[in-house]
Amino acid sequence: MASDLTKIKLGPCKVTFDAGVGGTPIVFETTQGGVVLNYEETSREVKVDQFGDTPVAEIIIGRVASVEVPFAEYDLDKLSKIIPGSTLTSNGTNPTKKRLDIDASKVINLLDFAKMLKLEPLSTSATANDAIVLYKAAPRTKLSYKYDYSGELVTNVSFKGFPDATGKLLAFGDQTA
Repeated sequence: MASDLTKIKLGPCKVTFDAGVGGTPIVFETTQGGVVLNYEETSREVKVDQFGDTPVAEIIIGRVASVEVPFAEYDLDKLSKIIPGSTLTSNGTNPTKKRLDIDASKVINLLDFAKMLKLEPLSTSATANDAIVLYKAAPRTKLSYKYDYSGELVTNVSFKGFPDATGKLLAFGDQTA
């Protein structure tokens, strides 16, 4: 059996949050450490008395998808879009002066922030068939900035997938197919 070496994929990707129609997308193109897609199925074994502890079947009862994006840009505008409960303030006379406040006094439903997330490989040979979409993904941000000469400031944002109104969670390939 011959191997199809054209199906071996390498390289970084571009991540677009709010990739659907109507929103203003947030694009992450500068990452460090690699973007990671996680997908896992949970299942339940079916057992009947006649076979004791031997499973006679297994049923998928859940699917979990997430994407981890370590982006290497310190951008308050982007941070304001991926930290639920944050407020970006710009100085009225000097719009380059900005501040991001994070409110810890509210309970936040992440579904209110869930939007389409799209991963697109940056390889010159990549096609629309190489794209991956989470139909509804909510951001969770973990900041651990280390100020020294050995590395860049990296903001780790994890997007957790939720099913859309039709039950779709994740898609591989061309969205126009």
